[in-house]
Amino acid sequence: MSNILLTLAEEREETTASHFAVKYKVDEYDCFDFSRGLQELKHQVFFANWDDLRERQFTRMFHDNRKKFIQPLALKEMDLIFVYKMEGFYFNIPRFFQMVETFAAASPMVVNHPATIKHNIDKRYLWELEKKGVRIIPTRYVDNQVRSRLSAGESFVLKPIRGERGRNVMLAKSVNDLAAIEGREDEYLAQNFMPSIRAGERSLVYLGFEYQHAVLKRPSASNQQEFRCNESLGGTVAVYEPTAEELSFSRQVLEAYESLHCPIHYSRIDLIQTDDGPTLIEAELINPSIFANYSNKGPQFGRSIARYFDGLLKGLNSSVR
Repeated sequence: MSNILLTLAEEREETTASHFAVKYKVDEYDCFDFSRGLQELKHQVFFANWDDLRERQFTRMFHDNRKKFIQPLALKEMDLIFVYKMEGFYFNIPRFFQMVETFAAASPMVVNHPATIKHNIDKRYLWELEKKGVRIIPTRYVDNQVRSRLSAGESFVLKPIRGERGRNVMLAKSVNDLAAIEGREDEYLAQNFMPSIRAGERSLVYLGFEYQHAVLKRPSASNQQEFRCNESLGGTVAVYEPTAEELSFSRQVLEAYESLHCPIHYSRIDLIQTDDGPTLIEAELINPSIFANYSNKGPQFGRSIARYFDGLLKGLNSSVR
């Protein structure tokens, strides 16, 4: 029996003495399935809001086995800490990094691995994967070449180098559109706009190198100007069966990423189909939504991640002995 802590984005107004409410429903049902799976394997599961971390101790902690808030345990008592969801952490990166370092110093196992988390937060990792042979959407800094190509009629998707949930992602169709990021160009990357995004973004979920399930995310059907697939922007999600080529490509992405000295545990590979084949949009290795319930695999995936964590803990214990 081990103690396992999950960080969650809390909806404080809906939390009660016997229920820890989370901010996004897609995550709520999944994280509760995780907890049930872990409890079935006799683990103790605790939830915490990253906003409640003070120095090296949480001020609030929910014991999900007992469905109640408890006197917070010391982090050194946690055998595994799952850095799962943290609302707004991109707006306070130094504090986020400090939290991850605190977890790593206190617990023998942090998922995803701290090295992977720190690397994945910066989207310039795409260029490193490209050097490893991974096909990516052509990506560049916002420079004079981008300005020239915009003037010639090309379109680019501007993405913050550090960002989540589609925040501040925008489509530039002319040089004038760059005014929105004037003075902050070095905080953005420019990706070629791919019209095939209307056909959907494939999201494949993995535990380690084992494929779990996939969904197809499409932009809003009622807004033809919207290119982002996020649900909060009108996007839709549907169950998807990836092709053998997409499965092979996703594994290639994960193997390339691990070769960067970034251990792979819990991930989501986002890709689109192009004339050249599967092409990487992003490799999500920090806190990806995995849409298990959309695939009708919530309880199944909950048991899978529980077995995976259980295996990590057993491996850790055997190495100690």
